[in-house]
Amino acid sequence: MTLDGLRPLRRRITEDNLHISSFNLVKKEPDSVLLVRATDAHPLSFRRGKLLLPATMLEYGEKPAKAAKRALATQLSGAEGLEQKFVELQSYMSSHWDIVLVFEFDAGRAGEITARPPYADAAFYKMNSLPRASMSEDHLEVIDGLKSDDED
Repeated sequence: MTLDGLRPLRRRITEDNLHISSFNLVKKEPDSVLLVRATDAHPLSFRRGKLLLPATMLEYGEKPAKAAKRALATQLSGAEGLEQKFVELQSYMSSHWDIVLVFEFDAGRAGEITARPPYADAAFYKMNSLPRASMSEDHLEVIDGLKSDDED
């Protein structure tokens, strides 16, 4: 969108409206992903009862890969030492600007993975049959935004 048809509109990005996050795809099989349910104890009321990917916002100066591992350590038990791989970077602009770094963790050899409070019900779901109506919209947006193997 442009103001005069030549220059793109600009928006000032402030600390309050810039979100840089690490989202984690924990997979036992290539076509599955782990989701956790936010309980009523979750600090964000709009997340309560929703299925989510393990994810976190980066702390100032934190490396995205370290944030991804921190999310697993604080949100899951049994996911320690999983092999990590960077998948892609996504960017979304709405009421704030989201920069999302997506990581994949191979849980193929892991034992039982359980959720830590304020999360519950850690379970693997097939990517082609996700319980979309039960998922947080922004986490579903990250999954839907994943680059397919045949895209450039």
